[in-house]
Amino acid sequence: MDILHKLRIVFWLLVIGLWGVFMYQYIAEDLSPEKTIYLEKNPFSWSAPPERIKKIEIPEFSKSSRLYASRTSTKPISHLTPILGAGEIKDIPAEISSGKFVPEHTGRERESISKEKYEKYPPAPKGFEMRQTRHFVIYEEGGVRKETVAKIENLHGNIMIDLIAFSPWTREKKVFIFLCKSQKTYQNLTGRPAWSGGTASLSQRKIFLYKSYEAYSILAHELTHIYFDSFFLPTIDPLWLSEGMAVYIQAQRGYSAPLWLKSNMVKLTGGAGYKLKDLMRIETLEGADPDSVRLWYAQCYSIVKFLMKMKPGDAFYQFCKYIKEGKPIHTALYRAYGMPFNRIEALEYAWRYDLKTKKISGLH
Repeated sequence: MDILHKLRIVFWLLVIGLWGVFMYQYIAEDLSPEKTIYLEKNPFSWSAPPERIKKIEIPEFSKSSRLYASRTSTKPISHLTPILGAGEIKDIPAEISSGKFVPEHTGRERESISKEKYEKYPPAPKGFEMRQTRHFVIYEEGGVRKETVAKIENLHGNIMIDLIAFSPWTREKKVFIFLCKSQKTYQNLTGRPAWSGGTASLSQRKIFLYKSYEAYSILAHELTHIYFDSFFLPTIDPLWLSEGMAVYIQAQRGYSAPLWLKSNMVKLTGGAGYKLKDLMRIETLEGADPDSVRLWYAQCYSIVKFLMKMKPGDAFYQFCKYIKEGKPIHTALYRAYGMPFNRIEALEYAWRYDLKTKKISGLH
């Protein structure tokens, strides 16, 4: 009888122990921060060869618009004083300080992203070969190489890790990519100025670029605008959210980060930047000085990255969905993330704290 009693005790101890192990694994996985998937080398660790610095993308902005702090304000971004003053954003290297900086699209262009299914593909320009892939129609000057197809499709797969929920239409509709062999061909085909490294027509799902070190980084940025911005139709996503996501995908999935991003992230970590209420009211980027806009882009990128990583699950998707429905930013924040994010100031405090400690998002 004593032996049977002891065997029962041992049996139940084993059952309880196994149950405890399973529960620990389940709870630990459920409560752990979302894991960061690194498919490429950390872009911040890359240093560009000096002779290639001048080839970075310096896209233009619409000459018909101005940069305003709100729909009714007449103050440009230069009047939105960074927290640590304008002196904190004036040390961008001279080699990349001319012109403008990252692709930006007018509200009208972003609003008109086409959802129509093309019956015919655009014809190939003279000297270009056309090839259809799973998600694209690629036009490459001199012939479409297997390497080009593989790299672009791999880029698409990387981007979909973050954006599949926002662009399910990519299973049926294709994006048209025109890859020029030289800058001269690119300029002849698009009419773009010499400093431009790539351009996109969001309404027609067309992207034009030429072969350069930054080509796939630019392609990642422009694809993000087509994939992410289409989710918000028939409304328009806020500019800070659109550009922040585009720079995030460009840096995380586009094989290399923009050259100006690392230095501006250092500034933000040191306390520079804009109040979030001011940053989120920006609707166009015309007329702003290059250094201020680079800082604005870096801050948008950092905020989007924080929102995506600080809570596992579909919180960021729900946040975007509420914005699409027309909810104010603070309402969308609260409904998607809960307390204490019932005010924009709460997001700003948490983001600033995480920049220095990484204790919320776990991003090191």
